[in-house]
Amino acid sequence: MAAPTHARRATTLPDDGTPMDSRPNHVDRRPTVPEEHDYDSTVPQPKTMSTPKLYLIEGEAQAFRHLAHSIVSRTLAHECEFRQLGCPEPNSKEWKLLKRQDDLSVYKQRGSSDSKTYTVKCVGSLEGTLEDILYGTHSKNRDEMHATAAYLHSSHMDCAVLNVLDSGTDEDPYRQLALKWFIAETFGDARLVKHRDWFNIESTGMGTDTWGRRFGYFLAKFVDHPGCPPMPEDSDVIRGKMAMCCIYRQEPGSKIVDVYAKGSIDLGGGMPAFITSSASCAMMFNMAVSMESAESKRLTKLALQHAQREAKEKERKAEAEEEDAIERSQKLTTESVIDLLAASVISSSTTSSNEGKMKASKATRVPCHVCGKKPVMSKFVRSSHRKCGICKERACSKCNIKRKLFGRAGPVTVSCCKVCILESKRLSIDPREPCPILP
Repeated sequence: MAAPTHARRATTLPDDGTPMDSRPNHVDRRPTVPEEHDYDSTVPQPKTMSTPKLYLIEGEAQAFRHLAHSIVSRTLAHECEFRQLGCPEPNSKEWKLLKRQDDLSVYKQRGSSDSKTYTVKCVGSLEGTLEDILYGTHSKNRDEMHATAAYLHSSHMDCAVLNVLDSGTDEDPYRQLALKWFIAETFGDARLVKHRDWFNIESTGMGTDTWGRRFGYFLAKFVDHPGCPPMPEDSDVIRGKMAMCCIYRQEPGSKIVDVYAKGSIDLGGGMPAFITSSASCAMMFNMAVSMESAESKRLTKLALQHAQREAKEKERKAEAEEEDAIERSQKLTTESVIDLLAASVISSSTTSSNEGKMKASKATRVPCHVCGKKPVMSKFVRSSHRKCGICKERACSKCNIKRKLFGRAGPVTVSCCKVCILESKRLSIDPREPCPILP
């Protein structure tokens, strides 16, 4: 979906923030079901690196586009009204505060007769940029979705990008409309007896409203399709239903992103209200985790760039040493070779023992490359600053921070110096490029 230029007037959202029917109209013909999604009745299949596809018949893709466009348009209309009124506190008679986390507040709509489904609203702000909050949730394929889901869903088990309907453009590189599936043991802090799987239409991108103001949007909405049916009732997996639409704003020159989001969630299986409440808050607070995910992507990209430069430098040195060795070998005589061998035998016993001591001694004297501070008591004990996991330079405890990088098997925790963290924020990013993942 391109940056929404709303040809028709955005109408008011229904009470739950979503249209009544989540299944697009299509011709009554069952498409081919991917072999990867021929579920058995117990536990989901293990991870595979191939990306399964869900094939859409004529008219279905356009129906999904219309569904996503209508929800984003309606949520944008609500958000614009909210801004024009001066971002007031929600009416306490209509909305009950569930939880606050930093500058985000989640409210539950009162008077809902259906206890299974929680309709919630989240307002507030996050530190960061509009690009980062979209970059953190962006996933084009299974590898990227698997790496990103490890942040957004702590108990993530498996996932798949089933069909990408729309991709980024030069005008809007963050644009994406895709059908995605994932399965998890828990949702938020709620530990569930049975796993939950989710089949959603996701839409992201940027646009300009009627007043010419830039905004970003993210939509995740449950849908139905015969190509990705729920698992059998006697299985260990229950299909959950979630709907979440977020509108993001960032004023020029600001480092704060204003958030307005509406959504609902149904965990299925007759879950108690307090568990659904916890899951609702977790769904909304995942927006903050998106910023962490974006930072990890940036740091991983920077780490790969450093590794590539280091590999090229080693290769260059190896070639130079090889050329030098060839040049010296051509000048050696028999007598000089005997002299070199004799000298190496005498010095080998002392070199090996002293080499390790010299390296350890040198490391203890290396100052922090950020602030210049030397290790405390380095003359008496072998204390040294921690090495940055990205640039390999030494940094003191005040100048290094633990961060996570994207790894193929899961997040990789490393110590990062402040220089690398600042440098990563200045990196040019394009979500259309392959996701940076450590091998």
